[in-house]
Amino acid sequence: MITVVGLVHVEAGRLLVVRSRHKKAFYLPGGKIEAGESPAGALRREVREELGVELDEPAVLKRYVAPAYGEGEGAVVDMTCFTASLLGTPRPTSEIAELTYVTRDEYRSHAETAPAIHEVLDDLVASGRVSA
Repeated sequence: MITVVGLVHVEAGRLLVVRSRHKKAFYLPGGKIEAGESPAGALRREVREELGVELDEPAVLKRYVAPAYGEGEGAVVDMTCFTASLLGTPRPTSEIAELTYVTRDEYRSHAETAPAIHEVLDDLVASGRVSA
């Protein structure tokens, strides 16, 4: 089980996703929790490293357990998703090659996608926060 945190940030009916320099799939901003780190602390650190912005009051949205993309047969990701306001304008930094905002169908049109993000997008579409 790979335990991670992810930021769910929606603008104009689209979800913010990022692609790291060494991956083909887009993911939520976030990443693995380091030893001694709280989930919210890990999210703040990862978003600062990946997007160069701070977060205002992260709040837990939902936990997702799904097959882990690109981690081998049987690998599972346990992802706690948070919502938060961004303090600043996000931009790709360090390991991030690209960031974009997607609808559910736009995300699914990519050749490489992560199963957990499909679940997040399905929930966001059902709640009316993201466009299909």
